[in-house]
Amino acid sequence: MKKIKILVTGAGSGVGQSIVKALKISKCSVKVIFGDIDYLNSGLYRLKNSIIVPKVENKGALKWYIKNLKKLKIDILMVGSEYDLVFFSKHSNEILEKTQCLVCTSNLKIINTFNDKYLTQVFLQKNNLPYLKTFNSKNLKEAITNSKKLNFPLILKGRFGTSSRNVFLIRNLDDLKKNYKFVKKPILQEYIGSKTKDDKIEYTCSFFKTKSKKILGPIILKRKIVNGTSWITEVKDSASITKLIFKIAKLVDCDGSFNIQLRISKRGPIPFEINPRFSGTTAIRAHYGFNEPEMYIENYFLNKEIKKIPQIQKGVCFRYIEEIFLDNTNLNLLKKKVGKGFIKKWF
Repeated sequence: MKKIKILVTGAGSGVGQSIVKALKISKCSVKVIFGDIDYLNSGLYRLKNSIIVPKVENKGALKWYIKNLKKLKIDILMVGSEYDLVFFSKHSNEILEKTQCLVCTSNLKIINTFNDKYLTQVFLQKNNLPYLKTFNSKNLKEAITNSKKLNFPLILKGRFGTSSRNVFLIRNLDDLKKNYKFVKKPILQEYIGSKTKDDKIEYTCSFFKTKSKKILGPIILKRKIVNGTSWITEVKDSASITKLIFKIAKLVDCDGSFNIQLRISKRGPIPFEINPRFSGTTAIRAHYGFNEPEMYIENYFLNKEIKKIPQIQKGVCFRYIEEIFLDNTNLNLLKKKVGKGFIKKWF
């Protein structure tokens, strides 16, 4: 059988790398090409077939993708960089029509709603789901006024953004005044802490929606965060989280993977971020039996109904730092050619 050719963007991101890992352990016959905008991003050197791609905001990016997806005969494009989501969602139909390449993304309305942390909470509130009190602030004076509606401590973060970048726990007015200038399009949000009193403990959960709108999952991972990354994860069962995820799943018209991050408070589970895309824990989920890239290929590309419910196994995952070596070369040469490096077997 002919191998399915898949281009994964975001080779330098945890999400892109996680997608490729999940594809590597899937039972689908695939050939994976990794793409990134910067030749210094490590993921490019994990696969033999890697390419430099343009930034989606560049003039001519769509023309480049249409030309090269046809040239490389790519069957599926999987988005590994969240900065690319709006672009590929907006142009997915045109790309499919002109290249026969299926773009793995949800519709633009879903992307725009959940890329926005303020609109995410509005969605939850409107649908009588647990939500966090959240306020937009146009300036510091308005932020100070809104802080009095929330009480300290509270969360200051950007309305748009990722991986806990520029997210501040604000304990008083001095904290707010000091950190406000560092946040682009800031919002103030209720702080719920954690039932365990460990601020680094969260849950990242996912369900998968098929073409026929069947809901698969969820898989629930309890995680400890280090620098915005899931550093230690454990597969968990939770009736309250499962119930909440199914309520959300029935309300959203998404395609494929849908990722929900939440904390457990005295009021129960409350989502603080929702992403209609693959996650940085996609590979961990795949290892434990919930392989979302594989399900997308089978259901959306091969048009097979997923009749067998994924059997999720229990376990714990630790992450660690690893090195990729490219011997007998230099950085200037890397600009001209992307090749596969090697990982030394230390252990």
